[in-house]
Amino acid sequence: MKPLNVNPEYKTLVPRPNEDEYKALEQSIIEKGEATEPIIVNRDNVILDRHTRYEICTKHGCFYKIDVRTFDSVFDEKIYVVESNILRRHLSTIQKAQLAIILEPLYIEKAKQRQLSKLTNVKETLSLSSNELNEEQVGQARDQVAKAVGISPTTYHRAKTVLKKAPEKLKKQVETGEKSVSKAYKEIITAEKKQTPVKTPPLPEGKYNIIYADPPWRYDFSETETRSIETHYPSMDLKDITSLSADGESIKDKITDDAVLFLWATNPKLEEAFDVIFSWGFEYKTNLVWVKDKIGMGYWVRGQHELLLIATKGDFPPPEPSIRCSSVLEAPRQEHSAKPVEVYEMIESYFPDGKYLELFSRTKREGWTMWGHIIDS
Repeated sequence: MKPLNVNPEYKTLVPRPNEDEYKALEQSIIEKGEATEPIIVNRDNVILDRHTRYEICTKHGCFYKIDVRTFDSVFDEKIYVVESNILRRHLSTIQKAQLAIILEPLYIEKAKQRQLSKLTNVKETLSLSSNELNEEQVGQARDQVAKAVGISPTTYHRAKTVLKKAPEKLKKQVETGEKSVSKAYKEIITAEKKQTPVKTPPLPEGKYNIIYADPPWRYDFSETETRSIETHYPSMDLKDITSLSADGESIKDKITDDAVLFLWATNPKLEEAFDVIFSWGFEYKTNLVWVKDKIGMGYWVRGQHELLLIATKGDFPPPEPSIRCSSVLEAPRQEHSAKPVEVYEMIESYFPDGKYLELFSRTKREGWTMWGHIIDS
């Protein structure tokens, strides 16, 4: 049998089999005396696929067949080298992403060539500068690469971020399967957000007698990566919430002498919520319970409700008896941290002439002054 040629670049384009995979393949070839699948080569007898089989056959003098393939360009050939290994091998998400990173510039270059070919068919004198892809076309190529290796575009983006930015320890944890790509990605994003100072926007002008707040409590734990607070919005320490201020103005300066506070509190943060009530100059009165349609996470019990604490300052009367609502609100769970719109409606029906201020806002509502990092940005 004529020796084949090994292109070192092609050989390293795909992950090597692990020790157990190699030994199993080696034993199978030795027992059969041959590689049952042909070695794929190009017209120059350069191996494109099944390098390991060729290596084992030459090592033990076993028989092998070849299958010659031809390609229109070197880009097509390289793409084949990578893609031919994807379907046959059991690869982890991070290994698939590594292959996608190799494929991406090849896909983009092929897209450029197709575009240039179409353009030159229209006008032969077009220059090579026309061979540029716009952002959408590059994005389409990336999506195609992700599909080719069998992962979603989102997973590909996250895996690329991990491979580019993760510390070696975290990267190793992903490569060994100790941590998922998704969890590692969120750790990176969380760390970046913590390192990026968040400038508190100026407090609004004037004073308000209806205060509605959903503080971004900071947690020391997160049951799953999808519930990591810092991946959704910048959280705050308790002392920063209780002493809330911006540009030399305190939140207490924005509250009238007679006012009411509606403050959301999760179960683990109930004690801290009372610290906020007292620090802002209010006195606790009662609470409303929001019962959600879906159960969440939790260490002692799995949470399915949140508390809306109600507190007053000065001489602030309760609503008329005829319009008082139930202390239990049953409403579907929204996207992360979003609260039921029924609470806005309740507050507005209680105090139609109030001057409304929502702190730590994540949405906008007509008739309200909204304040918070997300609204400001």
